[in-house]
Amino acid sequence: MDQPRTDPTFTLPMNLGLNDGTYCPEACVEVLKRFNHRTCLRNYTDGANQPVLDAIAAMDGVAPENVYLANGSGPILKQGMTMLIEQGVKSSLSGVFKHLANKSGYPIITPTLTYFKVPIKAANMGLALRWVPLLPETGFTLDVGQLEAELKKGPGLVYIASPNNPTGNVLIRREDLVPLLERYPQHTFWIDEAYVQYADPAELTPVSNLVPHHPNLVVGRTFSFAYGLAGVRIGYLLARPELVRQLEAQVVNYRLGLLQQELVIAALGDEDHLPWLRQVCAEQRRVLCDGINALDGLEAFENSTANFVLCRTTDGGPAKGITDAVEAAGVHLKTFADVGGQTYPEYFRITLGLAEENLFLLDLIQQANKARHA
Repeated sequence: MDQPRTDPTFTLPMNLGLNDGTYCPEACVEVLKRFNHRTCLRNYTDGANQPVLDAIAAMDGVAPENVYLANGSGPILKQGMTMLIEQGVKSSLSGVFKHLANKSGYPIITPTLTYFKVPIKAANMGLALRWVPLLPETGFTLDVGQLEAELKKGPGLVYIASPNNPTGNVLIRREDLVPLLERYPQHTFWIDEAYVQYADPAELTPVSNLVPHHPNLVVGRTFSFAYGLAGVRIGYLLARPELVRQLEAQVVNYRLGLLQQELVIAALGDEDHLPWLRQVCAEQRRVLCDGINALDGLEAFENSTANFVLCRTTDGGPAKGITDAVEAAGVHLKTFADVGGQTYPEYFRITLGLAEENLFLLDLIQQANKARHA
């Protein structure tokens, strides 16, 4: 997405399916320049990483007691969801009986075509899943009425990624979420805002500062994507203080080291980074969408606000012919496993790369598409 790299170690093809094309803030580069001597990492942080808690709290409109830190958002999902489902099951006798009978005491309620690790892990554990459809015909819009119909069936853990992965569009806004939080206090609403920083704040107001006012709301965040810090593994959860204390009781202190702590504080303080990143991502999403939509039998959905674009075949063929050919050239495209009776053989997702990587990828896809129709 940037100007072409002149680093002599940079060669194509690249693996564009991970986090290539994300950038850390310039302020983080300055931090790395300071950590350049043999004694720079000899000191511990304080056990709670209080400066990080304070910086996140100030940014997200919560108290430090609402912030739970971890080495990445994946461990938070596993730890936090397990705890919340267990608490939900135990909150009523009917929940306990349903869980003993068929593990439906506190089901996961989530859209189709969402972040697949959540429903896959739930299915592997035998937990009940209740789906709310996301359809291409409606631009993968979440129908709040359909969601509420599922909520009325009984309490559960509602998982919504917004912006959604892999569709990239905003699924739920504050004005729709708040009434649900108030009408369904026995449900827990987990809003995954891993990609929220890519969205223009003039068009999307994050829901993070609702956490202190709604004990049944938790919000997940990460520094891996928009802040380009996947390599240092920093994630956090915003939740009621009681839940944060329960999560903290299961882990040790000093989870973030000194370098991680300094990078977080620098990233949050770099006011120029996110506006610049949003502009560059918008430009490269347009390049990819235009390139894919010019090819016969392929479609790129243009409603993403994140650092990826969802695509599909439109001629009845599976995406595997495209993705396998591109994979053979060294580029991994995201495809989607079957889960809970849901299948998506025609879909694949492209993560934004640097500008020259995106052009290289489009050429690979064009060649693969020609071979598919030969």
